[in-house]
Amino acid sequence: MVIYPPLAGLRALLLAVLLGVSIASKAQSTGSDTDTDSSAEASASWSSDLKAPLRPADNVGGSWNASLLYGQMTDAALVDVFVFSFDWEEAKLLTGEVGYTLKESNPMVQFLDPVLSSIDVATNVTYQDDPAGDIYEISAFIMARWSNFPWSKTIRTTFGLGGGLSYASDIPSIEIHPNKPDGNYKRLLHYIAVEATFALPKRPDWQLVYRLHHRSGVFGLMGAENVGNTAVQIGLRHYFK
Repeated sequence: MVIYPPLAGLRALLLAVLLGVSIASKAQSTGSDTDTDSSAEASASWSSDLKAPLRPADNVGGSWNASLLYGQMTDAALVDVFVFSFDWEEAKLLTGEVGYTLKESNPMVQFLDPVLSSIDVATNVTYQDDPAGDIYEISAFIMARWSNFPWSKTIRTTFGLGGGLSYASDIPSIEIHPNKPDGNYKRLLHYIAVEATFALPKRPDWQLVYRLHHRSGVFGLMGAENVGNTAVQIGLRHYFK
């Protein structure tokens, strides 16, 4: 088994807010009171921008997004893949996804605002060239996202954790236990998406996405004997109104 170094920098860190900005006076001051008021307003606005959470996109509230991801199946559990300890399986995956970022006025967003940066609802369709034949998978999920990282002024970064349901047109080969070929395998399983995104500060609407795509029976909670599987995917996402 190939062992890769653990992922670094994916822990959510609170951004330390720097306050105290001095505004230079205008060269020609014909109305000192007006200039003072303008400087105060500019300073307050700039400080407000610093304290505001770094969102996945400038127009995050009520914005839609579309993603295209490509990846490959692994042979390891989700935790092992998260720390880059896995080998590749044969199957490849291609995913098309549409998501919507809930508005800041949404009650769930307001309730979780001190903890989360944003909440998305999304659905995707995945094609998998399984060794036993082509498989199509549709997933629907909710994703919580964090974006307050200290380096986000340089590389805009988010970390997301999503959960929902996944339905496959057939049982993927990797989900069948080798000692139980006739087990109680089901097409409907729990879906987990773990992802990190990266974007330039000037173009937060275009993101590079790194995702772990996981199907699981949740230790029998779904009433299935399927073996959990995890794929690694990389792709692009675009935010738009």
